[in-house]
Amino acid sequence: MRFEVWAPIYGEILEEFGFSRDGDEEAARLLKGLLSVRRGDLAIEDLNSMIKGGRVLVCGNGPSLSRELDEILKGQKEKKKKSATSPPSGMDDPVVIAADGATTPLLAAGVVPDVIVTDLDGYLPDIIAANAMGSAVVVHAHGDNAAALKEYVPRLKRVLGTTQSVPLEGVYNFGGFTDGDRAVFLARRFGAEEIRTIGFDYDDPDVTPKKKMKLAWARRLVGMALKEVSSE
Repeated sequence: MRFEVWAPIYGEILEEFGFSRDGDEEAARLLKGLLSVRRGDLAIEDLNSMIKGGRVLVCGNGPSLSRELDEILKGQKEKKKKSATSPPSGMDDPVVIAADGATTPLLAAGVVPDVIVTDLDGYLPDIIAANAMGSAVVVHAHGDNAAALKEYVPRLKRVLGTTQSVPLEGVYNFGGFTDGDRAVFLARRFGAEEIRTIGFDYDDPDVTPKKKMKLAWARRLVGMALKEVSSE
């Protein structure tokens, strides 16, 4: 999503949640500085080669994730039994993108995500462990996570930076607000042929009022991203 399209949506989010635009921009500058002194990080070209033209499974951290993931894994096993000599097809071998805390149930199921989209408020030991096993990490900067950026970005490798404010050199804005919908926008930006989402429980009753607001935005934004994919 081009920033000029995203900007008015971002303005709505700032107004509804009372977030600070200055805080977001300061965090983006901090992340840029942390990444600018490193070498060998994740590049735009890496994500493009990973995602373009492929099938993507975006995993949210809702209560339904473990059940939906189990169904997919069981389906894969059944297909392999029926056709042991044929390569998997469809969603059997997707690029798996984890939205932050979804990393933990994925690892518990034996799945190492290809990409983790995070603002660093998930269970960091699992994110660090997945990163060590090969997961690329798209780290998001916003006004409330400067301390986490300073602590954890130096401990991660294969990192790409994002912001919800004005993009900077090396810190991108692909659209999106929550980790889940930003993961869908990421898949869309890099040309996924098909995007499937699991673990997106927009109507989860067991969340705080603020989380309900975020889920409402996630529903809206995921719908926008998927509509753009289907119209291409």
